[in-house]
Amino acid sequence: MYDRNEIDRKLVEILRILSEHNAPVGARLIARKLSDRGYRLDERTVRYHLKFLDERGLTKNLGYDGRVITEKGLEELRNAFVTDRIGFIITKIESLIFKASFDVKRGKGTVIVNLATLNKRHFNQALKIMKKVVSAGYAVSPLIKVFGEEETFEGQRVPKGKVMITTLCSITLDSVLHHAGIPISPMFGGIIQILEKKPLRFTELISYSGSTLDPLEIFSAKGLSSVLKAVETGNGYALANLREIPMDAVDRAREELRKAEEFGIGGIIEVGSPNSPVLGVPVRINHVGIAIFGGTNPLTALSEAGIPVEVRAIGSLLNINEMIDINKL
Repeated sequence: MYDRNEIDRKLVEILRILSEHNAPVGARLIARKLSDRGYRLDERTVRYHLKFLDERGLTKNLGYDGRVITEKGLEELRNAFVTDRIGFIITKIESLIFKASFDVKRGKGTVIVNLATLNKRHFNQALKIMKKVVSAGYAVSPLIKVFGEEETFEGQRVPKGKVMITTLCSITLDSVLHHAGIPISPMFGGIIQILEKKPLRFTELISYSGSTLDPLEIFSAKGLSSVLKAVETGNGYALANLREIPMDAVDRAREELRKAEEFGIGGIIEVGSPNSPVLGVPVRINHVGIAIFGGTNPLTALSEAGIPVEVRAIGSLLNINEMIDINKL
């Protein structure tokens, strides 16, 4: 006998996958994404579920290109299984921490990236702004990759007239520590006050484990950051996150982070001391906190400058060898 709730959860997951893409998505990619999330469905079964969603107006069939989610589908997604979605973001983070393969000894492997899609006519202006944020030290890395219109990345086609920019996500450093054998616990995404060009304190925090959405996306969408102002005046609010490691691992962690920085991956704000607060935030007993700037700061600055941009934090994996220093563009 089938489980109605289990079927409904699969449908919700299909809607979630569609909502994460700004272009049509086909059944093959959906099946692969579902498999990554623990749902083993073949393409034929996925097409059956998509037809069901089409009939209810939750998705729209664009033929060969695939499906897109409708406004009705987005509303359904917002209301569906909220208790199941609590902790969704931390599960995604933990999965990417494990899957990312960047090796600080060789400088090779995959890193976690954020995705931003914008009109190509804004591209040159966007690059200038992003370079300023990187130069000011509020980014994780100067490394980016640009996908032109109608290029594809992870099965997602860049719409005509648009470009997609990837920036390096700070969670990549969590992966570096994980693969070095250091237990890592991503704790909070938050807002950091910048005063006279120096990080002062966290002013807002959202727990990764208790959220259905990425905290940095929430803060950015609510307009609580002022990255561009921090760049231009030395005073403002930037996106950052906090993780914890066992205090016995702090020396090893510092060494791994130093190695990563040699390959252009940094953004470290503070590696704390055992049992001591980091930028005003207490840590668990026998732990050390590590605060890092959010990799979406350069992208958030675009929105603050009035450039329409769709940002997806902690978006996917990308081989670091495909990325280039933004200052070379």
